Parts: sequence; C-alpha cells; structure tokens
Amino acid sequence: MRSTRGWLLAAAVVMSVATMQARARDLPVPASKGWQHAQSGIILMPVLAGLTRTELSDATAGEFDVTARYEAADKSVITTLFLFHPAAGDAALWFDRARTALETSDALPGMSPASATPVAFAAPGATAASSLRQVYASPGGQFRSTALAVVPVGGWLVVLRMTAPVMTAAQLSERMDQVIAGVRWPAGSMTAARAAVPVAACPQPLRYAKARVVKPDLADMMIAGLVHSGRVAKQDKTTVPAQVTWCRDGVGERNYGVYRSGDASGGYAMALGDAGRVISVEPSLMAQINKTGVYSVTLSDVDGSVSTFPSFDRMPSPTQVWSAIAGGKPTSRTQGNTTTVHSGAL
Repeated sequence: MRSTRGWLLAAAVVMSVATMQARARDLPVPASKGWQHAQSGIILMPVLAGLTRTELSDATAGEFDVTARYEAADKSVITTLFLFHPAAGDAALWFDRARTALETSDALPGMSPASATPVAFAAPGATAASSLRQVYASPGGQFRSTALAVVPVGGWLVVLRMTAPVMTAAQLSERMDQVIAGVRWPAGSMTAARAAVPVAACPQPLRYAKARVVKPDLADMMIAGLVHSGRVAKQDKTTVPAQVTWCRDGVGERNYGVYRSGDASGGYAMALGDAGRVISVEPSLMAQINKTGVYSVTLSDVDGSVSTFPSFDRMPSPTQVWSAIAGGKPTSRTQGNTTTVHSGAL
C-alpha cells in the first residue's frame, strides 16, 4: 500500500501545494498487456517472475509517480514497484528514506535487517554497483520477511518492496533477484550511474536558533522558484543526475528526513516521505545580495514544479519548516519558465 511508503504521512504538505491528486488514478492498461513508461523506457509485463500484476496507477497527471503491484496467486509473495522522478536524484538518499519508512511501519513490526548495512549491487545493464538492497526477517507477525531495493534509471528511481508471510529472508532475497531480472530495463540508461554508498550520519549536526517568518518579497519568491526550476530542468529525466554525497542530519522520521550535501552547514534539504519530493532551506539570493540573512523555503515536486513558502529571518529548524508548510499555503508556484503568485501572498 502507498501508505507504507510514508506518502500519507506527508500528504498534508503535498496537498497544500495542490500538485497531487486526492487519489491515484489507474492507468488504462489491459491486465494482459505490458506497459512501457515513456519517459524512462522501463517496461513492466503483466507477469513478473511468476507474479501477476494486480495494480498499475499514477499519483500524478503525467506518470511521475507510478505504482505497480504484483502478487502470487496464493499471496505467498507481494511485490510493489514504485517509479518516480525525484527532485533530488540520489539512490542512496531515497534508499535511506525507504528504509526509514519500512523500519517504522506499523504493518511490519519486529523486522530485523539481515545485514548490518545495505548491500550495493549492479542491476541488469549497469556497469557499477549503483543500486542498494536489504532484506529483513521477523520471528512473528503477519510477514516473516520483507525486502527493499532502490535502482536508479537515468534520472528516475525504481523502489522495489517485497513481503512474504512464510518465506525466510534468504528465500525472499532469491525471489527478489528473479523480480529484478524480470523487469525490462532500458538499454543505455543504466551505464553511467556511479557506485552507491549508503547515507551516513553527518559528523556534526546543525544548530538552530528560533527563526521568525518575514514579510514575503516578490523578487525573492520569483527568483527562488526560477532558480530551483532551472536546477530541475538541467536534470533531464533520462540522464544521470549530478553526483552528490549526502549525509543525514539527526535521526530520520516517517514524515521527513533532513540531509546535507557534503559538509555544507548553511542549509539543508528535507526529503518528504520516500517518494521524491524535497523541501530546500537555504539563504535566498536576494538576502545574499542585501546581506539580510533571510532563508528561503521551496518545495520541489516530482513533476518538476517548485513552490515557494514564506521565508525566515534566519535558518529555521526542520520542525519550524514542517509546521509552516503543513499549516500554510505556498506564496508562488513555478512550472518551467512560468511563475504564478498566489492571491494574498503579498
């Protein structure tokens, strides 16, 4: 279920931006036919490693967040593939978010990882171990084992989740091998990805002082939206994103995780749930020019849109940002080169 990915936990934030539909839409694909995702080239057949496709849906209007579900006839294995275009394109970061969602899921209590750290591997067609996986086992509960894998495909990610009521972790791992081999991966989109390194904790956590919301500045919100939209546009959805090494700031939770690029200390990113949406908190460009110390807050969505929210007079804490976005409305939204300023924002 999508709620196991933390999607519903971040729904208040995402829905406030009005970029997602209230309910995912079923894609009009006959159950007996294969389906090709036009933008990534991935093909999902009606039967995958002996499992039958029972769901194919999209949480957006343009196939930017697709879910495919496969099941064994006897329900001995349930497999879900999530395909999305992340606003921050890094397999390790989104594996970290998916792992957090899995390990905090009420539906999977008592799951213990079979390995101390995630395992890097090369998916079919890849020339580097650019993907990550991990299997879990439980002594009781509804499921005896579960497994997770994240595979980068150009600028897209495939997150694979499998659960089994009676299989051991080792048996489920073998079944996952079969599922990964059964996906028809696009030729040429897997070769340039770098080797994956699991996200580690930042050496020194950020410190925050109480920040205050400042009066919206039209130039600031316009520039922030265009800058972030430009960054997304540079990441063509079929090419490999620029290499970034992320560290985790603090302990990730189900709603969001806080990450920093390298050893940066002047801002951070909040990865919402585990499906590609990112809040950026950083000094605004106008503030850098005017030396005001103002921090901008923007939300980048999987469809390439960027929404700006009220700025702060200094770097706000993630808790402040989450509360401000979940309880408020965006001041503007940028899609491509078009920015719309919302009524009442100024």
